[in-house]
Amino acid sequence: MPTAYQQKSIAAKNNILKKLNKEVAGADYTKLPDEPGYQYPQLSPTEQLTQFITHLQANHAQVIKIAKVDIAKVVSEQLKQRDITTLLHGKDATFSAQLAEIDDNVKREVYDFDLQENKDKLFNDTPAGITNSCAAIAATGTIVLWPTVEEPRALSLVPPVHFVIVDANKLYSTFASLITAQQWQDKLPTNIVLVSGPSKTADIQQTLAYGAHGPKELIVLLLNT
Repeated sequence: MPTAYQQKSIAAKNNILKKLNKEVAGADYTKLPDEPGYQYPQLSPTEQLTQFITHLQANHAQVIKIAKVDIAKVVSEQLKQRDITTLLHGKDATFSAQLAEIDDNVKREVYDFDLQENKDKLFNDTPAGITNSCAAIAATGTIVLWPTVEEPRALSLVPPVHFVIVDANKLYSTFASLITAQQWQDKLPTNIVLVSGPSKTADIQQTLAYGAHGPKELIVLLLNT
């Protein structure tokens, strides 16, 4: 038996639904304007790669074209330039060999701890993190992250400097083409992260600030270009 409070809530919801139904009951949807869908220009793979990089750089991301064997060298150099001596990474084995070769002066930590019990460590003692990516989108300059137990979502969202490894062979023209090609309808993830640059926000005076709600720097390591 619903409580008095629950009964009032149900009644209020039903009243709202009745009003909505009454509003749309006589609607003539044939009078809606016919708006053609946007057609993305057909670009070659080379043009798509250029488009992808251009969008990222316009959004203040740093893009570095490298070979897989140079990951450790480039990451070490970038960390040294920023005087960073700690790097957090996941348990994903895809690039474990390369990460193991990062400069010995850098302390490499594996994200294998519980977030709730280690918030201070993650938010205050983790200046940089590195993740893999599952795809990229040329039309918007977007990197698609597919968080897993091995690479939790917070790994890409919390550290001020985010390194992300992107395979140019997994670059798609649009989000729709990506979903179709990877058949997301059969294996839709519980969560994805779409990254198009470092975190940014603006106040009422339109003053743009970076890093307010996530990484202040995004460094894209672009492979197979």
